[in-house]
Amino acid sequence: MASDSTTTSSSSSISVKTIYLIRHAESDENRRIASLGRCFKSLGKFSLPSKTDIYASTELINVMAQIDSNVSPLGVQQIATMGNKLKEEDFLTKTGIQLVVHSPLLRAKETSEGMLGCRSDTNQKAESVQRVLELDLLMEKTPQEWTPMYFSTFLERIANFEKWLTEQPEEKIAIVGHSQYFKAMLGLKYKFGNCDVWEVDFDPSCKETTTKVDGEGETSDGQHDDVSPTTTANEEQEDKEKGLPPQWKNLKQLFACEVK
Repeated sequence: MASDSTTTSSSSSISVKTIYLIRHAESDENRRIASLGRCFKSLGKFSLPSKTDIYASTELINVMAQIDSNVSPLGVQQIATMGNKLKEEDFLTKTGIQLVVHSPLLRAKETSEGMLGCRSDTNQKAESVQRVLELDLLMEKTPQEWTPMYFSTFLERIANFEKWLTEQPEEKIAIVGHSQYFKAMLGLKYKFGNCDVWEVDFDPSCKETTTKVDGEGETSDGQHDDVSPTTTANEEQEDKEKGLPPQWKNLKQLFACEVK
C-alpha cells in the first residue's frame, strides 16, 4: 500500500484548492442492502420477497464481504457509462486535475480506474495527471465507527484527511471515495449517488472543525465556525443553508450517473 509520508509537501499551501468528489459505483454491499430493504417492504405489504432478494440479503451475514466488496454488475455499467461521459467531456484535461486520490477499498479503486484511468496499486495513471495515490484515511465508516463510542475516531480521520489535503502541493484534486465519508466531511443531510461527480472548493485558511456531528455539519454548540474573511455574505449564507463547514465552499454537482 502506498505510503503518504513521502508525498507530503514540506510547507502547507494556503491557496484555495478545487476538489472533485466521486462516489464509487454501486457495490455488492449496496446491492445486498437494497435487496434487504425490498424484503422488508414486501413483508410490510404481506407479500413474499423474491428469492433473489432473500438470497442477496443473507449474504449480509458475511460482514467482511461488505467492508471491502467489489462493484456489482450494475456498478460495472455505471463505471462504463460515466467513464465514457468523462472522456467525451475531456474532464481530466479541462479541469486540470493534477492529483487523483482514492480509498484503498476495492469499489473505490475499481471506480477510479474505470472513470479516471487512475489506480495506485496497478501504477495506472492518466497522461494529464501528475500523481495517483491510495489513502487509508479515505476508508468508509467502519462497523465500529457506526457506534456512538467510536464515532469520534471517524471524525478524527476526516480531520486528519483535511490536514493532509492542506499539505499537498496540488490545487486541482480528484477524490474517489464513499458516501458516508463525504456526507460527514461536508456536513450534508444527503448522500451522493453512485458515480456522481461533484465540485467543491477547499479553503485551508479557514479554521477546521473537528466537532461535526453526523450528517449535520455543526459544531458542538450547533453553530458553524467563523468563515474566511474573503467569503462574501451571500456565499456565507449559501454555505450555511447547505450545511457546509467553513473550509468547504461552493458545492455543486457536475455529472449525475443515469444508470440506477
